[in-house]
Amino acid sequence: IHLSQSVIKGLQCLNEQLNNETVQKIIEKSIKRATAHEGSGITQDIIPGSVAQMEYALVSLVVISAKHNLTSNEMKYSLNQHKIRESVSDQICREYEMSQPELTSKLSCYGYTEPFVADANWKMSCNVQSDLVNSHGELLYKISLEDVDSTSGASRSIADFTCNTEELQALIVKLKDVERHCEKVGSGK
Repeated sequence: IHLSQSVIKGLQCLNEQLNNETVQKIIEKSIKRATAHEGSGITQDIIPGSVAQMEYALVSLVVISAKHNLTSNEMKYSLNQHKIRESVSDQICREYEMSQPELTSKLSCYGYTEPFVADANWKMSCNVQSDLVNSHGELLYKISLEDVDSTSGASRSIADFTCNTEELQALIVKLKDVERHCEKVGSGK
């Protein structure tokens, strides 16, 4: 994973902390913050500015790692690349591993995802008594694809288009080609 210089610097500040108990409290508080639980108080033996930098770095690290679905071993490798002390990286990875399911669940509520076409509602209409006839006298079909938001129930248009019978058949052929290609890629051939 790619980490910004400020995140790397914050993680490296953890190397400077000699008290493993203090480091553990910072890690736990940061993970709790990332999973939206209130963190407990922090000890007084470190500078508050550096605590904020370390917490920012840890929250960023665990959120990015969960977003990319990294294992604790992959995270440990990344931390080692940035010269984080082994005892510190072990503590971070242990806490990350315990909180990863909750982080992943929380992250699934944020961001944008493309509509899942298999769940799309579709409607095709052809009104013979309307102006849905092209210049050659062929009937035109109006096709609408909608995605329904599972939380609000509201529908959102994915695509609306009009086509004649020949164009509709060409679309079906193209979709079957896509299906065959996906099956071929999926089977590894």
